Amino acid sequence: MRMTSKTRAVAAASVFVAGAVALAGCSAKSSGGSSGQASGTPKQGGTVSVAQIKGTQPTSIFPFYTPQTNSSQNYALDYELYRPLYYYGSDDKIALDTTKSVAQSTTWGADGKSITITLKDMKWSNGEAVDGQDVAFFLNFAKANETKWALYTTPNTKIHADYIPDNITSVTASGQTVTLNLDKTYNQTWFEENELSLITPMPQAWDLTAAGTKGTCFSDAYGSAAAAKDCAADFTYLNTAATDSKTWATNPIWGVVDGPWKLKTYNSTSTNWSLVPNTSYTGSDKAHLDEIDIVTYTSETAAYAAEKVGAKAKGSVQVGILPGQDLPKYNASSIQAGNPLAKVGYYLTNPNFVDEISYYYLNDANSAVGAMFKQPYFIKALQDTVDQQGIINGVAKGWGYPTNSLIPTQPAGNEISSSMKSYTAAFSTSQAKALLTANGWDTSTTPATCTKPGTAQGECGAGVKSGQKAQFNFLYGTGSQSVLTEVQALKSDAAQAGIAINIQGQTYDAIANYLVACSSANPSGCQWQAIQYGSWIYSPAPTGDGFLATGSGNNIMSFSDPKMDQLIYNTTTQPGNAAMDAYEDYTLTAAVPLIFTPNFNNSMVSEEVATGLHVDGGSAFGDTDYEDWYWTK
Repeated sequence: MRMTSKTRAVAAASVFVAGAVALAGCSAKSSGGSSGQASGTPKQGGTVSVAQIKGTQPTSIFPFYTPQTNSSQNYALDYELYRPLYYYGSDDKIALDTTKSVAQSTTWGADGKSITITLKDMKWSNGEAVDGQDVAFFLNFAKANETKWALYTTPNTKIHADYIPDNITSVTASGQTVTLNLDKTYNQTWFEENELSLITPMPQAWDLTAAGTKGTCFSDAYGSAAAAKDCAADFTYLNTAATDSKTWATNPIWGVVDGPWKLKTYNSTSTNWSLVPNTSYTGSDKAHLDEIDIVTYTSETAAYAAEKVGAKAKGSVQVGILPGQDLPKYNASSIQAGNPLAKVGYYLTNPNFVDEISYYYLNDANSAVGAMFKQPYFIKALQDTVDQQGIINGVAKGWGYPTNSLIPTQPAGNEISSSMKSYTAAFSTSQAKALLTANGWDTSTTPATCTKPGTAQGECGAGVKSGQKAQFNFLYGTGSQSVLTEVQALKSDAAQAGIAINIQGQTYDAIANYLVACSSANPSGCQWQAIQYGSWIYSPAPTGDGFLATGSGNNIMSFSDPKMDQLIYNTTTQPGNAAMDAYEDYTLTAAVPLIFTPNFNNSMVSEEVATGLHVDGGSAFGDTDYEDWYWTK
């Protein structure tokens, strides 16, 4: 899943079924073994069917994400239809893909407080140019609707930190260029990677306040009172249309695309959907295939059963799911060893690595357990009960690696401090139990009980009352045996340290309703205590501004730490690596309400692919480049 952070926050709650080693668009590279990847001259045409699990389908088609729609599955659809200004991550690299980006070049002003972006000469499918005003439209829209935008971070006035769109004072568009004037100087690498990559140019055809009623948000002055009113009206209409999946394929709004694909069908009942090439696409990376069909199954097991009849069988899929329980043991030197579908026409791709950390969330704002979650020792104790390597070896059969910190270690390319490089999230239930005992808890029974309330050394900590039980409710997504096995292991190991985890399975769609920070406007965000839902995918710089900063749209944990805010701010304004290293080192000891789990759900992905089908090189940020797929001659 993706609670993505375009390092501003793609975090997105994305929801691919954990443990299903089969996300569309996996790696084609080889790590020394036989990858089986189809190679040869691309053949134009052909259809490919791809398996997905019910509950992992897109929930919105509009590339302006609310907390409820900021997910991997939505990005995966939108990026095929609507190209972002800056496209990162192709071919499993933490780098800008200039071919797939709408931006041609960027030029910083001499004072470092302005940036001019020149766009490529591209067209929307209705014939209009993709130009600077389309970028201005997005920014105008974001400014007027910032509190509804998942990628928005509330300004921290104590440290004078601003994020997009608040850090933009004015926008001027002219033809293929757009100039942004900023409120101060920023770390230019951070600004390009984590701010500008949030922008998706929007066509004038989307400037609507009702069906057939044109608005003026497209041309209003940036940040003006008129824009605030007009763009808010646009949002109400567009967001409603964007979540009405039964009309996606027929609504002319979403038919105006600038990407290599367009939506052909979407069945809101079966959640099957299909893509066909955008014949008006003006980019150089045009689609090879005639059609991509996404086929929904009720479970991994159901999908796998259909695949067993063979990749060429009627009604089968060419890119399939291999459930965790059916995985062969990971063998880096020979990926095909033990492939259970080799005889029916499938090869296993070599896994690609997603720039991702896996975890489950804790809710600092929950009235029953929030105070407990704010204690650094409790976070450490809970982390010590997670047997990541055991889960990898058992559930994932070696297809994974541990999450040790907030900074992904795979793929290579992230700035990682020396302290973080040497840090390992240890597994020791005895150490966890000792930590609780040393901080005022009676661990003779499970759940442990706070018997020494207070803030002195050896006491339970601020807000933790006498008699507080070391227990909490844990929501997880149903539909995958691998996920169930994993959370049962988390529960069992935590109990050995005196921590009782009450696991509660719900559909991913149901859990998505809780994915907001606690507030009077969002009471559901106050109710949950712990949730395993997706992961955090950085795109690309691994700063915490969109995820951990106070007020961030994706900070559903209601986490707030003034020192953390300052360190995050430093990473956005100070050039070089020193600020990033300081931030990383502090996260190792802070009470960040995340408990790290193994990277194997999405992070180390392989899939069953039909012989003769070449798939893309994998995305470092969980996206899929269907235009790079083709049948070989």
